[in-house]
Amino acid sequence: MYRVIVAEKPSVAASIAYCVGAADKVKSGSTFYRQGSGYIVTNALGHLIGLGIPENYGWDKWELEQLPLIPEKFKLLPIKGYSGQIELLKSLFDRDDVSEIINACDAGREGECIFRYIYDYLGCKKPVKRLWISSLTDESIKDGMKHLLDGKEKENLFAAGYTRAKADWILGMSLSRLYSILDDSRHRVGRVKTPVLNIIAKRDEAIDNFVSKPYFKVLLANDAECERTFDNLMDALSVVNKCKGKTVTVTSAKSENKAEQRPLLHSLTSLQREANDLYGMTATETLDAAQSLYEKKLLTYPRTDSNYLTDDMIPLVESVVKCLSGYDNERIQKLQKQGLNIDKRLIDNSKVSDHHALIPTNLIGRLENEKLTKNENNVINLVINRFLCALDKPYTYIEYKYEFTVCGEVFKLTVKTSVELGWRRYSKMWDDESVRRYICNEGDTFTADEMTVKDCETTPPKRFTESSLLSVMENIDRLIDDKELKGFVKDRGLGTPATRASIIEELISAG
Repeated sequence: MYRVIVAEKPSVAASIAYCVGAADKVKSGSTFYRQGSGYIVTNALGHLIGLGIPENYGWDKWELEQLPLIPEKFKLLPIKGYSGQIELLKSLFDRDDVSEIINACDAGREGECIFRYIYDYLGCKKPVKRLWISSLTDESIKDGMKHLLDGKEKENLFAAGYTRAKADWILGMSLSRLYSILDDSRHRVGRVKTPVLNIIAKRDEAIDNFVSKPYFKVLLANDAECERTFDNLMDALSVVNKCKGKTVTVTSAKSENKAEQRPLLHSLTSLQREANDLYGMTATETLDAAQSLYEKKLLTYPRTDSNYLTDDMIPLVESVVKCLSGYDNERIQKLQKQGLNIDKRLIDNSKVSDHHALIPTNLIGRLENEKLTKNENNVINLVINRFLCALDKPYTYIEYKYEFTVCGEVFKLTVKTSVELGWRRYSKMWDDESVRRYICNEGDTFTADEMTVKDCETTPPKRFTESSLLSVMENIDRLIDDKELKGFVKDRGLGTPATRASIIEELISAG
């Protein structure tokens, strides 16, 4: 008897087939599957089955009277262009020598829907097991096959995905038709897409209506700023004329030891934001590169919203660090010598639901032998750097706060002096200009020989970049005033890590 394994993509199916010993490639028309050692390994091609379009439910005419479009029962219908793969899956599911189906689609809500749509559409009744893994290394696949879940364990995840799909369908189809009818133009309204468009439109409106106002600052030679700002130049110059050449007294000098903690490990959204900030990569480009690196077994599963690992992964963390010695041996040796900083900032079981944070796999030692695209190189380096930074020491510094008084005017200055760079030594966003040495004591005096007036103006809100828009989508609760509603969406966001990129791309492509 055979067990049929269904992966989400051909490349993943090939990796699984190798691990389970399904070595024989069997052709079936224009398609094929792999067979051997009691397994048949095949794949979907992403979504093969969907919920159809309004015409499939008898709503052929675009009329207001038909709205809203709410099917009594949703249908599962094949998506055009995939008939060959669907027929192959049906023939394999129906075989008398097949006793069980193993869902090996991506371990998430969407992967659950891809499999269950196929399974339900084909009317299959055979028992289902679930392969639930976070990386495609041979070790991870083999371990996952030893610990298969009962398919029923993920039924709630499918229910959530299916409910979301139906909500998207009802809102999207109904409102797209409504607005298209109202102004005789084609509109594509979406449950997530339209709120995101609203956020952008409101920001653009605020920018367009913004009126910049000039103001002036007065500075001492050490860059200390007068605590007053001035609406006109004459008032600022009068302070300069009053204070210049007079004695400045240090009336307050306070210092405090501070630490800036290491960054959290990457989730998909934080990775997309950093790639956009540093390299101008779109959210879709980052996701595509991360998915490719996952399929090349160099990264763990990318569609994650978590920034943490679970405690059973500590040995893996230590193993990955060793495997990275070829990436930067000096950095790795220093990290190992001082000790890996594995604490609650890295390990927190309560903050991992479906998938842990995005990290390199223990096959990362093969990196120098892999031919990667520019985007893949960017992404792998960001993930590796964030992983190593999260294991490093905090950045520690002394913050000095000074107040200077001259002729009744108070000037303030804050400076930082680094003590231990820690993870900041390797931060791609580190700005050395933000740190400088300036030390004086309370009661010290000096002469205000040089003073300057700095022209300033109020600035409008910044236009969204993909990075800042992703941040707003991830933290949508910050835009909600209603406390009850705010609680429902906190830590959930607008859209999911896997869909935010496509939402932004669709808005851009639609103009």
